[in-house]
Amino acid sequence: MNAIVVLTRGYNDLKSYNMLVHRNRHISVNFYLKLENKENYDVIIFHEGNITTEHQKYIQMGSPRLPLIFKQIQFTDNKNINTCLCPPTTLSNGFTMGYKNMCYFWSIDFLNYLKNYEYIIRIDEDCKLINIPINIIEIYKTNNVMFSSGFFQGEDDADVTIGLNKLFNDFIYKNKIIPHTNKINCPYTNFMIININYFNNNENVKNILQLIKDSNCIFSNRLGDLPIWGYILSYLLDKNMYLEDKTITYIHGSHKKKSIKF
Repeated sequence: MNAIVVLTRGYNDLKSYNMLVHRNRHISVNFYLKLENKENYDVIIFHEGNITTEHQKYIQMGSPRLPLIFKQIQFTDNKNINTCLCPPTTLSNGFTMGYKNMCYFWSIDFLNYLKNYEYIIRIDEDCKLINIPINIIEIYKTNNVMFSSGFFQGEDDADVTIGLNKLFNDFIYKNKIIPHTNKINCPYTNFMIININYFNNNENVKNILQLIKDSNCIFSNRLGDLPIWGYILSYLLDKNMYLEDKTITYIHGSHKKKSIKF
């Protein structure tokens, strides 16, 4: 079983959900309705308990061809600071607790929430899917691809990655791991495809994610899911197991641009 997934917020008025509805319609027309095995895909909207039943009905009415499943996740008001490893900066303090919770979810928690699925396709609220191979999951299975994004970039800003390099270097040294590469290449995680089973059963990934969780650096310095997964892929996975997939095209609304065959 696979899933198409988003983590979104609740709003006060119904019209504020229109971006999410437009996302859903693009998924419906350009992917879901073309699937021959729709029964093998759940369409999940994660939220923090602030999307009311009335609002859920509005979203579903605006996305009539997608059988939406609404699931609540835990919101953490975590103000604990790790002053030694990853202290906050002016930049990191500018991010809301909601944003940090999003980073935490897509770095740590989603692997547990989605543990019953094989592959998941993350498409954020502000992403409009244009093109994706209908058999993309089957292609990945055949080629042993465990992770993909439509675009990879360099590292995140140094003011919101304090402590990340030390966490990974100490982990690699302690466990006598030979990194696959020393050049960090980070996936643009607003759209990513990931094999949940593989990462939930990869001991190195599980252990480094536990260290990141215990460090509280996501909330202290706003470590993002983009650099965390960039380090995991670059250091711990063979380069043939992850992919910058140029067959995926989408419009990312936050940056007002196409995915450049991005």
